[in-house]
Amino acid sequence: MKDGLRFVDSDMHIQEPGDLLEKYLDPDFKHRVTWAVDGKGKISRRTWTIDGLPSGADSELQQHRKKAASSKATGPIMGAATGVLSASRIADTGRLDFAIERGYDEEAQIMGMEMEGIDIGVLFPTGGLGLLARDNMDPHLSHALSRAYNDWIHDFCQHRPERMKFAAMLPLHDVNLACHELKRAVEELGAVASFIRPNMVNGHFWHSNYWDPLYSLHEELDVSWCFHEGTGAWNSHMNDLYGENRFYRHVASHWIEMQQALIAMIIGGVYEFHPKLRVGYLEAQNSWVPGILTRIEWDYANYRDSHAPYLSLTPKEYFQRNCWAAVEGSEPEIAGTAELIGADRMCISTDYPHFDSNFPNVSSNLLSNVSRETAAAIFMGGAGLYKFDEEDFRKAQAAAEADQKRQATG
Repeated sequence: MKDGLRFVDSDMHIQEPGDLLEKYLDPDFKHRVTWAVDGKGKISRRTWTIDGLPSGADSELQQHRKKAASSKATGPIMGAATGVLSASRIADTGRLDFAIERGYDEEAQIMGMEMEGIDIGVLFPTGGLGLLARDNMDPHLSHALSRAYNDWIHDFCQHRPERMKFAAMLPLHDVNLACHELKRAVEELGAVASFIRPNMVNGHFWHSNYWDPLYSLHEELDVSWCFHEGTGAWNSHMNDLYGENRFYRHVASHWIEMQQALIAMIIGGVYEFHPKLRVGYLEAQNSWVPGILTRIEWDYANYRDSHAPYLSLTPKEYFQRNCWAAVEGSEPEIAGTAELIGADRMCISTDYPHFDSNFPNVSSNLLSNVSRETAAAIFMGGAGLYKFDEEDFRKAQAAAEADQKRQATG
């Protein structure tokens, strides 16, 4: 808990070990992935190259590098801290020393949760955000990579499954394979959601009927669909617009890609035809949401009858029934946005342990930024998104209390 308030972190990250694919990838596909080694032959970093292409576009786009602000920023902290034109806000503070010293292991994750006051954290990838972020990937390779990550994150969460949950990676290069992997990840591994980059995949955007089986399956399995952008995707059109400068791309991708996804899903009727679908728009702040909803409704009079006669609700009604959008605690617009869309449709992304996170002050920032009532609703927004109930919190509390007893007895 945070100051007596229950707190679900809707978007907490892990740091994958460099040897994840060596250990977990199906042997039939290992010849299509390479990784770097150090002088002792040990895999020391996530330098995955897949079918000859680095797993993230940043290493190719970023031509001029600046030395990291701290030697501790090299490697363990998200790659943006080592290869961009500016330093990390967290790298040189020492706030992540505990995790770096433990190699970002499972216990470090729990330690980070305790520092923020998190009851339940839903875990998202770091290097994995870019693992499949390209067009025209072999769907079966995409599936194998998804299975490898999901198997690893499942094992990671077993350290404290009552408190650590995860969003599954899906092979979106084939919607049928994505359905198979979602079913496996939920029923066999315990995934509570999927994570989806908002970028268009192989020419299919989110209003396309192509995705209908996957939308329906999320409803049937009663799990959340979570959009999460991450700068550096090969298939992001921000690369064409802004090129090498990551400052442009980082500002634009997280906001604009989310806005376009929300527009597509509302106007395209996704929420009309999938009324039980729960969708999170994560790590993109959310002050843009009211404006987008107003803009769509502004054009209802002009276009709804002719272009979208199937829409039965207003944009705000769809959002307040189906959607949640995350904040990171310190944005000055949080209170005003909560008044417009409802604090219960908001949730928290701590973004631990990424270079632009305010960890371990995210929850404290929120409490100092808005009323306690509003903060309490936002802290619990993730419970609505992921459908956590009283039993989930009871188990999480029991696990936390058991940890505290073990620590007290040495």
